[in-house]
Amino acid sequence: MLQHLTQEVHLRTRADPTVPRIGTIGLASAVGIAYFFAAQLSLALLAEPVGVAVFWPAAGVSSGVLIALRRDARLPVAAGAMVATIIANLMGDRNVWGATAFALCNAGEALLAAWLIERYFGPGFGLGRLRNVLGLLAAAVVATAASGIGGTVAYKLFHSPTAPIWTTWHHWFASDAVGIITVAPLVIGLAQAVREPPPRNEIIEGVVALVALAAMTVIIVSLPPKPWQTMVPVTLLFPILLWLAARCRPVFAAAGAFIVSLAIVWTITFGIGHFGDPGLPIGDRIMGAQAAILGVALCAYVLAALFAERRRAEARQDLLIAELDHRVKNVLARVAVIAMHTRQSGMTIDEFVQALDGRIQSMAAAHSLLSQSRWGGVGLTDLIGRQLAPYTTDANTQIGGPEVMLTAAETQAVAMVIHELVTNAAKYGALSSPDGRVSVSWDRTRADAAAILTITWRELGGPPVTAPVQSGYGSSLIRDLIPHELGGTVDLVFPSDGACCKIEIPLKRRCSDARASLPHRLLPTVPSRLPAQPDLDRKY
Repeated sequence: MLQHLTQEVHLRTRADPTVPRIGTIGLASAVGIAYFFAAQLSLALLAEPVGVAVFWPAAGVSSGVLIALRRDARLPVAAGAMVATIIANLMGDRNVWGATAFALCNAGEALLAAWLIERYFGPGFGLGRLRNVLGLLAAAVVATAASGIGGTVAYKLFHSPTAPIWTTWHHWFASDAVGIITVAPLVIGLAQAVREPPPRNEIIEGVVALVALAAMTVIIVSLPPKPWQTMVPVTLLFPILLWLAARCRPVFAAAGAFIVSLAIVWTITFGIGHFGDPGLPIGDRIMGAQAAILGVALCAYVLAALFAERRRAEARQDLLIAELDHRVKNVLARVAVIAMHTRQSGMTIDEFVQALDGRIQSMAAAHSLLSQSRWGGVGLTDLIGRQLAPYTTDANTQIGGPEVMLTAAETQAVAMVIHELVTNAAKYGALSSPDGRVSVSWDRTRADAAAILTITWRELGGPPVTAPVQSGYGSSLIRDLIPHELGGTVDLVFPSDGACCKIEIPLKRRCSDARASLPHRLLPTVPSRLPAQPDLDRKY
């Protein structure tokens, strides 16, 4: 049932109105500005003699926006990233051909990362699951590895670097991968927070934790490069990340990872603390900084995903408990009503027990079929076959029709009606005679949202049938349950050669069966219009 509900939520959120609201030009401009300033920050620190940026958070800007806004944002994001890349490179020491090649690589990188996420994780991607965190990491690795090949070729053609090709590719790959892993989750989380704002108390708590994290990070990165002086502050950094992950949404953990990453980049750029120590080789400092950023980011994301999954689990448990409580109460209420009406028919105690047991067994059979399908739907063929099984053989029954899946509400209502028809046919109708037979056929008139399921019950070869003078409980249930629960119609007639019942059920919401699985539709109550004095011994 939860799977159906999730699919319904995905269908509702598939059409994201964010892009139409912002506009294509506005989105391209916003992405271009953000990408430009991020690129300028990265170009301030180049790895010599390669000439490749050590950090490229701009990759996270474009990839994050594409993942958050999905395919509608492809053109404006790609255009904004390309224009910003060209301008940022031309303001440096790059020529127009190299800048254009780098722009194509950067735009293609973002498009590839977003396509991989949408291809394997679908729309509505978030960091609330560990699987999604690992998926983002894999997409970042694949996309940056591919763009790094193009970037390396462009460097070789237009800038003739002295460093080996492998070194150039490695720097491109590492800087872009760290940029995506650091910035994209923050952009994705902010987009989710805009759609579903966190509670005010969570915002306040998250902001306080982020301020504490920023202060602690500044202290850590500013200390001299002595392990014993750095150990104590580092041990205080993890509890703050744990606080953010346990108490707040993943966007706050992503913001925390971004703050730490920004502080590390700041220290290596301006020669502060351990990562800015000029006594260490620049290659070692760059590798250490990238490893620290990656470690902090992955730690924050994994913790946030694990705690989010534990919360998405607690909510599931609460929903299942509420659903179980609803189903049990509904079943008990239905059994009580059936027992009361069955007992009022004036039959002997043995007849009462037999009739009551038959009706309860009918409900149990329908419930068993629903349980086997995890309440996802029951085939009409299986349902009718299960209800006919105790009374019929291949010689006296004929069933057939196209395969139709019934929802939980439809299954229970149809099962009760078929049970009453079978029981009365076995007592008074075609199934009470060796020569009698029952035919059950059905058809679906249309295939769209206005489809109608028509079920025809026909008895032949049994004893002569006369219409009852007064309707009993069984005939009232047959006539009233389907209209009351499913909005359909029932035509029950008694020609002399055998009873005939035609049932029509509107099959609305076939593309959204999840709605039929909501708790208030799971087990429909017995209609209140059933007679107060039913008589099971009376024919129908």
